[in-house]
Amino acid sequence: MRPGTTKKRILEYLRLHKAPAAELARELGLSKVVIYRHLEDLAQEGLVRISTRAIRGRGRPLRLYEAVDEPTAYATMCRDVIEHIEEIYGAGAAVRVLRARYRKELETWKASFTGLDLEERARRLAQWLTERGYRAICHKEGCLLVLEQRCCPQLALAKDFPALCQVEMEFFSDLLGAALRRECALSEGDACCRYRIELDERAAG
Repeated sequence: MRPGTTKKRILEYLRLHKAPAAELARELGLSKVVIYRHLEDLAQEGLVRISTRAIRGRGRPLRLYEAVDEPTAYATMCRDVIEHIEEIYGAGAAVRVLRARYRKELETWKASFTGLDLEERARRLAQWLTERGYRAICHKEGCLLVLEQRCCPQLALAKDFPALCQVEMEFFSDLLGAALRRECALSEGDACCRYRIELDERAAG
């Protein structure tokens, strides 16, 4: 069963860090009764796990909730395919396949980026990623241009195959015509995938 809108908001928040119900209620603007009801449903569905943390002095331990990113059926299938490719064609074969796929994708999308400056291309990339479930944003921090992904549809897979993230970053770089530097990653337990975009542009083709 797919989570409803409120449950999705709860899961997105809990993917960033563990939190008690009171914090969720405050941050999401909902009553604790509503939050508890949704948390109970999510726990029964296996999408949330509960842990406790002792507090100073007397009182019951604090109950903390966190999202569970177990592999989806699709991610499990992709993992099996990657493992079979590596088994049949040798180490590195899956990465070569992924690069070929992204090259094909690059030809499809690069034309729509032509004629835009780097910031415009980065914002278009963020929109393109958001449409595909990555919740991406592009913003400036002073003179720094940053791309962030707050969600990863293939997170469970990326944790097992870090090369996926590397090939994806190479694709972003080619699409933008600029060098990227990854500063943090969801697959490593960070709150988002964050890329610093080098402002000295390369040829954007």
